[in-house]
Amino acid sequence: MKAILWDMDGTLVDTEPLWGEATYTMCREMGRELTPEIRDRTVGGIAEDTVRVCADWAGVRLAPGDLEYWIDRLYTTVSGNFSHGLPFRPGIPALLSEGAAELPMMVVTNTYRRLTDTALSSIGAGFFRASVCGDEVDSGKPAPDPYLTACEMLGYAPDDCLVVEDSTNGMRSAVSAGCRVLGVPSPGNPVPPGAVTVSALLPGHDSLAGLSLADLRELWGRIGARAADVRQ
Repeated sequence: MKAILWDMDGTLVDTEPLWGEATYTMCREMGRELTPEIRDRTVGGIAEDTVRVCADWAGVRLAPGDLEYWIDRLYTTVSGNFSHGLPFRPGIPALLSEGAAELPMMVVTNTYRRLTDTALSSIGAGFFRASVCGDEVDSGKPAPDPYLTACEMLGYAPDDCLVVEDSTNGMRSAVSAGCRVLGVPSPGNPVPPGAVTVSALLPGHDSLAGLSLADLRELWGRIGARAADVRQ
């Protein structure tokens, strides 16, 4: 394992409730109350898709300029939520401190740059070599572009990198890029083929709490061994 690529929302920090609150608010402003089932379709997706899902649900036809308007509304609400501080997911602070001293790490997110920088100011931008955002690639997750871009920036083959992800879209993105994917799925996020959950590798663990960098190296190796067995 030469690098760790971290998803941000829901993996490093518990921002999904904040995104959910903003998404419910936006759909309500469009004229229809969002349901949990429709909300699940937006988790881990790019902002454009979130707006389109909500508009379709609300029966709103997006005229020229409307997409940009609603994205701005969504991001303004989330930015206000982020300004109050972001709670870390279990085990993350210790892993970031240990990891930053040993190997390069990057954040790979569908969130746009302006909001990512706000979040990183809370998380600690100094832990990471760089970050790749949803508005900096041709196609966001679940396409492989974000993770391929991060690997290219680091100069490593995707298989040399461990990706830690919580969303189905994010895991699909990393798998299709050729990375080894450790899933810490949030509720309602199915695990796609090719990703391996921490609970499958370490029964009794449903988070990264108590894990060390050495543990992540071991899990990276075990994910690779599983992939080799599948290919055979």
